[in-house]
Amino acid sequence: MAHSDCICFPIQRFLASMPRSPMHRRTDMLEQRQMASVGDGQYKDDGKRKCFVVNGRYRCHNLETHGFALMRLPLQRTQGHDLFNYLVASKVLYPLAEDVLRRAFPSSTKILVFDHIARNDARYKNEAAAGEVTKMLASSYAFAAHGDYTVRSGFSRARSLLEPHEDEGRIEAAIQQRFAFVNVWLPLKKVERDPLGLIEWSSQRPQDVVSIKFIYPHRTGEIYRVLPSDQHRWVYYPDMTPGECLIFKVFDSATDGRSRFSLHAAFQASPTCVV
Repeated sequence: MAHSDCICFPIQRFLASMPRSPMHRRTDMLEQRQMASVGDGQYKDDGKRKCFVVNGRYRCHNLETHGFALMRLPLQRTQGHDLFNYLVASKVLYPLAEDVLRRAFPSSTKILVFDHIARNDARYKNEAAAGEVTKMLASSYAFAAHGDYTVRSGFSRARSLLEPHEDEGRIEAAIQQRFAFVNVWLPLKKVERDPLGLIEWSSQRPQDVVSIKFIYPHRTGEIYRVLPSDQHRWVYYPDMTPGECLIFKVFDSATDGRSRFSLHAAFQASPTCVV
């Protein structure tokens, strides 16, 4: 099977055996990369772990309770465009991403779309062999379970994004209000392998994650890596097609009990499934 194309948008918004197709299975057994403690606060990649993953098409998930939701997106408006071209994708897809977020969060006062990632392993290898890789094209899918931001980096990233556009006073006022980073994940063709899985918010605990820092030339980023837990309720949406999109929180500043993070990872299918 060919790799499925997808575009992943990190989006910031401010709120003042094959008996049946995967589409009809209620649960699957899939493989996930995992971390393990080696003591003294140190962790290592501990290989693959099989997890039960629930078919989200049989359940009703929403952003505020679970941290993610499946929505529709009019991808037909992108026909004829080279969506692997960074400027073209920004012009064509960002308005669609903004529209789907406005529908999901009608009370939001500002939405800022600031970048995207295209994941296509075969295309990346071909372009790398030719000596040049398209901007924001990723080589593979993220199989290690993670969260894109931590409690700390959510605030620092919001500040760094606003600094070129607002004065200090307005930035302080903005981050004192509720704000969130939300990803929009959309396939450009049917997803036949390496689907995206997400953990329901209510099955996560603070001790399930460790913070990992990334040092960039212009900033320091911080993400969560996920430790294995039998309490995690993993969900995925099999056979996603163009016109569908997953939206999921990667940081929410609210502390009133609603979901704040949606830990996630790509999965590798296992021959074993529960039908």
